[in-house]
Amino acid sequence: MASSALIFGILINVAILLVFFRFLIQLTGVSPYNPVVLSTVKATKIVDIFSRIFPTVAKGRVNLAAIALLVVLYLLKIFGVMYLSGVMPNSPIHLLILTFVTMIQDLIRFCRYLIFATIILSWVVMFTQSRSPYIEVIQELAEPLLAPFRRLLPNMGMIDLSPILAFLALYIAEILMNEVAKVLLTGL
Repeated sequence: MASSALIFGILINVAILLVFFRFLIQLTGVSPYNPVVLSTVKATKIVDIFSRIFPTVAKGRVNLAAIALLVVLYLLKIFGVMYLSGVMPNSPIHLLILTFVTMIQDLIRFCRYLIFATIILSWVVMFTQSRSPYIEVIQELAEPLLAPFRRLLPNMGMIDLSPILAFLALYIAEILMNEVAKVLLTGL
């Protein structure tokens, strides 16, 4: 049973990552002509099917279909892993709270990875003097996370300390989210 839960978790996590990536690409306005974006859109055609039910809002930036699909995928993930592990949720409310808490925790974790990747890739670009479509997408996805912190800090030339402040903010958000999760889940 544990191996089937592991395989199920891996497959559902790949689907979640693809849909989440598609959502972020549209949210941040990454160039639709980038080959990475084109392949992601092709791999997530199911979002287009959901788009017939759920519209995009905020001038086409927020794809409600992708959000709805993410919620469904997370519900499947949480319920499936619990079921395959032999543990059942206490109630449907418990399952919903666990789903939303997990979504927010994963979002924070993804943002941390994205900022870390941006730091590493900025060094790669600096040393190799080349840019690939993958690097461009990652940098464009991270820019909305880093831009508010860049506005707070003085201009220091080539030294960019905004990732440090962003990591700190995400760390504080993660601690707060973990405390909220404890309170919500122990209260049920």
